[in-house]
Amino acid sequence: MVPAVAGFKKQGANNGACLAFLISTPESGVDSIALTYSLLDPIMTVMRPVAAFISSFVAGVLENFTGDSFRRGAEVPPDRTCLVDACCDGIDCDPAEHARHHTSMEKLLAGMSYAFNDIMKDLAKWFMLGILIAGIISACVPTRWISTTFGAGILGYLAVLAVSLPMYICASMSTPVAAALILKGMSPGAALVLLMAGPATNAATITMVGGMLGRRTLAIYLFSIVFCTLGLAFVTDLIYSWSGISAAAVVGTASGEMIPEWLELVAALILAVLIIRVYLIKIASSNLLSRLRSPKLKHEDASGCSCGDSSTGGG
Repeated sequence: MVPAVAGFKKQGANNGACLAFLISTPESGVDSIALTYSLLDPIMTVMRPVAAFISSFVAGVLENFTGDSFRRGAEVPPDRTCLVDACCDGIDCDPAEHARHHTSMEKLLAGMSYAFNDIMKDLAKWFMLGILIAGIISACVPTRWISTTFGAGILGYLAVLAVSLPMYICASMSTPVAAALILKGMSPGAALVLLMAGPATNAATITMVGGMLGRRTLAIYLFSIVFCTLGLAFVTDLIYSWSGISAAAVVGTASGEMIPEWLELVAALILAVLIIRVYLIKIASSNLLSRLRSPKLKHEDASGCSCGDSSTGGG
């Protein structure tokens, strides 16, 4: 998300729009909604995108109407440089003419390259860390501790926030984690806090937002997520209580398997290959840089030695 927001900012988007995108995108995707319906239940399927919309709307409005973000965003000239190969700056180039610069296949290949290289490189490390943490929680955390620490009420919500805000966990991965924690006794409101705060924030995103958009915008970003998420978590628990529905009893019963098991395995293998590829490219690039620097250093050392020898000999 952060690379996309950086691109939007570069093209003229104001800070409010950037915050709204950061908060709403992980929760409103088709994959997030489908997984929520499949692994949780219809109530959570509705509450998750509603919470994302309210939180992102509050953040955008606060940012744009309590400062000059909107005006400054409108004054920044958008960057219309061609995203395929930067063939033109988009300013002195007629849009109709620029549309003929690249074929549909070239645009598709450029988009695929961005997805499999840039985005995967940015997310691979955090994605693997999130999977590791989720596995440890599922295997090692006792049920009684979950129910007492992350139950309904403000203390349970704050406990989940304390864990979710600094830790990266993608929207798709947070859904099975939330389902497992609900089965172990977590309240649905606390699960909503995890589903919202986990994908929307992490230590890396917080640092990048502060550096890219400013500390004031970062404060609004965190305040909107915390304030709205806590309120909506309370509403979620009330809905389950008033309807007499046990969240643990209905987890995973809303639908059957969404896709065949063999297709899940194939997708998992493809993802593993892409992540391994990122690390192999990184290792190869590091080795190449080391080799390029090594002859230069050796040459400098050799030159230094020969100069020293000649000066000594001349003495």
